[in-house]
Amino acid sequence: MMVGVRKIRTVLLMVMVLLLVFIMKQVGQQWSVKEYTPGKHVMGRNRLEDLVVIIREFETFDNDVSETVESVLSACGGVCRVLVVSDETIYPPLHLPKQVKSLVLTPGLLHHRPHLPDFLTNTKYVLILPDGARCSSRMQMHDLIHLLDTGDWQVVAVGVGGSPLTCHRYTLDIQAWTLSIAPAPQSEACDAISGRAAILMQVGDFLKLTHPLARPIPVSIGIQGASRSWKVHVSRGGLFGEGRQLYSTEHLQWKHDSLEEERRKALYAALGVKKVVSSGGNVLWYGCTRTTPRCFPTVVDDTPDYLYLGRWTPPCCLEGLRATARHVFQALKACRARWWLEGGSLLGAVRNGDIIPWDYDVDVGIYAQDVDRCPQLKAARWQTLEDAEGFVWQRASEGGFFRVHYSTTNHLHVDVFPFSPRGGAMTRGGAWTTGHRQDIDFPEHFLRPLATVNFAGVLASAPNNVRDFLELKFGAGVIESPQYPNPDVLVSQNISILPHL
Repeated sequence: MMVGVRKIRTVLLMVMVLLLVFIMKQVGQQWSVKEYTPGKHVMGRNRLEDLVVIIREFETFDNDVSETVESVLSACGGVCRVLVVSDETIYPPLHLPKQVKSLVLTPGLLHHRPHLPDFLTNTKYVLILPDGARCSSRMQMHDLIHLLDTGDWQVVAVGVGGSPLTCHRYTLDIQAWTLSIAPAPQSEACDAISGRAAILMQVGDFLKLTHPLARPIPVSIGIQGASRSWKVHVSRGGLFGEGRQLYSTEHLQWKHDSLEEERRKALYAALGVKKVVSSGGNVLWYGCTRTTPRCFPTVVDDTPDYLYLGRWTPPCCLEGLRATARHVFQALKACRARWWLEGGSLLGAVRNGDIIPWDYDVDVGIYAQDVDRCPQLKAARWQTLEDAEGFVWQRASEGGFFRVHYSTTNHLHVDVFPFSPRGGAMTRGGAWTTGHRQDIDFPEHFLRPLATVNFAGVLASAPNNVRDFLELKFGAGVIESPQYPNPDVLVSQNISILPHL
């Protein structure tokens, strides 16, 4: 009888062991699953100790910052740090808990510019919250951190309130100062997002940004991230809540929108974006205009300052040059002058039908005896003339040629050089000089007859054998071999490699 009982116990023990092994295998398989379900991951140590929450997007005249801070502290159980960042000292002052730090970015007479890394020591994650966001629980923050740690993206974004986030593809042409924005609705990982968003990043990545706290935050991080090939993952669940309605009156909304546009302009200026092409081909300009100075100072040694930055002529400046050139062409045609594209402008026309991408003016030649046919040039011999369309005609300070400016304020210009036929050659009348090697005498047969080329969207007069003409001016193979001015100078700036046109 006792032997039978022992056998039964032994069998039961073996069954229990086998059952336990089976259960452990199943648990092990569940732990190895890589698919993420919000709230179901293993948290390990409290990662909220490694989190700093930054509240940056708010207005001093109407905000919900204090309540947003309380929501954060409540959700993370007071474990995470909170940093409220403003450009100037906040007035009216905010009523914040003692453990919340305030950071004023603009230095003053009695305080230095803050060193941001000092406020992020011993942290791993930074969560940037817009004003009015509401955190529901610490699990929500853990979920975002888990998404960031387990993905191939550098940024995780989640919507605030009921408005969904919009995914965009950013194409940043740094050399051309241009940002192109296209929708990317089906993308799992965006270049950038728009909308009210909470944005999570690794502190290390955040501090790599040139302007980590520039506003508007989504646009700023989008552009800087695009320049580094970063990706933004949009979390489709776990939306942050919304507090009270901000900017509830028409005046407050107008005030906020106006400040936001000023911040956008300042951001583009800081990041070197002067042209924004949105979906549908709409273009917004953030560079110079006719009522502002041009984007670059006086050019020294034929080498404008932007070449030292590894960039080309700002697109707003190219637009101003094109407008000025077309105006001059029209005026010269109207007075029946014999004129032609000269130097680098002709070279650009032959290469790609436009201004050379790094050029800073337009050059035109004219028969000297035809100058007095044109009222603008005739008047400019003696005085500066602003014509009916706002272009300014004057005798160049360098001597016997003329300069036509985009406006009285913006000195983008077209140079008009008089040449006189003498013994079969076109010679420069008087002792004028520009210092440009291409401004030399040449055989008149290049102008008999004149030809035409496409330039800046119109037909422009040109010599009749452009290859021989340009090779006489610049040397053999000049059309096929683009070269910056003073390449030996630019070598030291590490930008001597010229992209293919």
